[in-house]
Amino acid sequence: MAIQWNESHSVNVKEIDEQHKTFIGILNKIYDLVYQRIDQAELKKILDELVAYAEKHFQTEEGYFDKFNYEHSEEHKKEHLKLKTQIGDFYKKLEAGEVEISVELLDFLENWLVDHLDIQDKKYIKCFNEHGLF
Repeated sequence: MAIQWNESHSVNVKEIDEQHKTFIGILNKIYDLVYQRIDQAELKKILDELVAYAEKHFQTEEGYFDKFNYEHSEEHKKEHLKLKTQIGDFYKKLEAGEVEISVELLDFLENWLVDHLDIQDKKYIKCFNEHGLF
């Protein structure tokens, strides 16, 4: 398993913590596929799931950013865009048949997610909680 949820990842907002847990679950599916040497078609399905879920999750967070006038909103939205762009690039490489992409993708996602959960998302806890979001 690539990443396990623990309370240190919590942003003290139940809705977002649940979304983060799902995000970690999708990442762990990719991890399993990579190390089971499952074909690229299966990896593409999971990538599609990741893209759809990331979009839903980012809309949730960004909606709260706008609603609460979160001061780091633009910086955070750029991080979301970075992930969407990178996943798109990885998907194109998969389509082109580049075989090493799965390990490269996994490394990127693990690093991005851990940094995002433990550094970027922690920044909005106070703002969200002050606006009654728990």
